[in-house]
Amino acid sequence: MGRRVVITGMGVVTPIGIGLDHFEKSLREGRSGDGPVTRFDTKGFRTKRAFEIKNFTPLHGTSLLDPFIQYALASTTEAQKRAQFNTEGVDPYRIGICVSSSKGGLYTFSTLRDRFIKRPSALLAARVYANLVPNFACQWIARKWKISGPAKCFITACATGTTSIIEGARMVEEGIVDYAFAGASDYSLVPFLVAGYEQMGVLSPEGMYPFDKRRNGFLLGEGGGVVFLETFESAKARRAKIYAEIIGSSYGTDCYGPVSFNPKEDALARAVKKLLEKCHLSPDEIDYVNLHGTGTQSGDVYETDQIKQAFGKKAYSLTTSSTKSMMGHMLGASGAVEVIASCLAVGGGFIPPTVHLEKKDPRCDLDYTPGKAREKKVSVAISLSMGFGGHIACIALRKV
Repeated sequence: MGRRVVITGMGVVTPIGIGLDHFEKSLREGRSGDGPVTRFDTKGFRTKRAFEIKNFTPLHGTSLLDPFIQYALASTTEAQKRAQFNTEGVDPYRIGICVSSSKGGLYTFSTLRDRFIKRPSALLAARVYANLVPNFACQWIARKWKISGPAKCFITACATGTTSIIEGARMVEEGIVDYAFAGASDYSLVPFLVAGYEQMGVLSPEGMYPFDKRRNGFLLGEGGGVVFLETFESAKARRAKIYAEIIGSSYGTDCYGPVSFNPKEDALARAVKKLLEKCHLSPDEIDYVNLHGTGTQSGDVYETDQIKQAFGKKAYSLTTSSTKSMMGHMLGASGAVEVIASCLAVGGGFIPPTVHLEKKDPRCDLDYTPGKAREKKVSVAISLSMGFGGHIACIALRKV
């Protein structure tokens, strides 16, 4: 057992709200952020809708950076302010960063590629590189707050955000650092990625309906989420607001295929059982599970069956939901934002809903909190993430 790790700051940029207050309000209201794609011409694409961010203003001096870096910086800024943490008064070598992206600067690459082909330029190539690699969000965070501690960048596809928070918490727990910023951001609304997902058969041409009979894939989202981590003792000494304590985590892997999981291997169920065991929790002690819930035909059935495997009879009375139904699939950023949504559930005593769930699939027969948020005391919550390539990451949060 290491040191107790708590979350004392959170920041978000999402399709349903920029900033924590707007985000929580939208979760409570069950607001959906989907709409027509405006970032590029969708002629020739089956998918015409996405979850785009509206009215985002980059931080001063960052307008030329790739959106994934802009979102990471904006989220980190809010997390730092909400934690009321002054980095100038702390040893910079005792602050860590674990902020990642599953895709990096695809927008910069896709928009500058043709210009480079027409007129090759070393300066243009350098600009592309400085915005492309996923770890450059860490670098900009370190520059802005003059952080000299370890900076890590973990990429586990759609589980990237959850993995980043787990590993950031591990640095604090093990005493490698005393404080850490952790999370992820992504901007993936570019034509060639949409085309790729369409070819894989995972994008919906219409809407996103997790666990509904009408579901036929997900819609892309964008944004970022970052948390500020420190020890429980440090937070108490600073009289900081504690959103939740991270009480455990676990990983799993399924090598069945690039975009699907093997129902016979029970990789997710094993990861959840391992998490409960590590945290010394029984299924009856879990008040809420934020599901991966992407709205794909096989994925939602797989996750439902795995929850039954992990929780037994408790599964049918377990309160769950898919917040992706409101924000779309933010890919690498999803897990980080879903951990933050789970923290708000813990602190605010409510369950975010699964919107657009009107015609439940008989094979998806759990309580997904359809349509509207629900008031409920949440003492312990779990957030689950699964990524293409077989990655699984689970994290448990407790009210302090």
